[in-house]
Amino acid sequence: MNAKIALNMSMVKFHMWEHGPDATFRKVKEAGVSYFELSQVDMTDEYIDQLLEASEKHGVKVMATSVNYLPLFPNPKGLDLERDLEKIIAYNKRLGVRYIRDALMPSCCVNRREGFLEAADSLNRYGELLSHEGLRLYYHNHHFEFQRFGDKTGFELLVEASDPRYVGFELDVHWLQRGGQDPMAWIRRLAGRTDLVHLKDYRICLPEGEITPALLHQEQSIQFAEIGAGTLDMPAIIDASLQSGAVYLPIEQDQTYGRDPFDCLKESVDNIRVMGYGELL
Repeated sequence: MNAKIALNMSMVKFHMWEHGPDATFRKVKEAGVSYFELSQVDMTDEYIDQLLEASEKHGVKVMATSVNYLPLFPNPKGLDLERDLEKIIAYNKRLGVRYIRDALMPSCCVNRREGFLEAADSLNRYGELLSHEGLRLYYHNHHFEFQRFGDKTGFELLVEASDPRYVGFELDVHWLQRGGQDPMAWIRRLAGRTDLVHLKDYRICLPEGEITPALLHQEQSIQFAEIGAGTLDMPAIIDASLQSGAVYLPIEQDQTYGRDPFDCLKESVDNIRVMGYGELL
């Protein structure tokens, strides 16, 4: 299969929560995307039925789902890797999904070098169990993981201690940039382990109103941007992802700053076409 552009649900989660899969998949397809990465939903038999019906009706395929593992924040939506492993396997098989992603740093890693090693050990174990069912476990980075512990960052510890046979990485290029990293260097370094790459642009935009010295010590000027509307070299990132074996490139924009998220999605899709990657849609 050739690599495909997808959409991560975080960009349209409020619409999904309010209107459900049918209305959401219709608008995703109208924006030009046919693959959908599911997250932040409570998975039930009834919900899977709705997803399958909407997928068939609108031609939008769920290509990845999300799980929680030692949640960093309380009361997350979705299934838990430790508590709900059998449900995770069953629901993903019903959806025909191969990729399962842990979307946030485990709480054991907060300020603890050992925590990243513990997380890697657990992810290896769950990844092996999932692999026996034809499923693949992936870890999605933010910038938290680039805290340094001596000569290595937490992310380096996690990468080096995890087994390539059982644990892959869904690299998020915005959060790599925000963590002081070179997105393309990490994409190349993890070639063969990064079937999923989040396309998320990085924009500098000064806040409105009075500018105070506090701006220098906060992230107020950093925004999530539509693809092609920020500072990242998206064509180079897409090329590096394809060369490294990426299968899906989900668009993600955590905030749209008052704009309709589907308008932002359409802008990203249009820009991707202008860049010359329309065949990925």
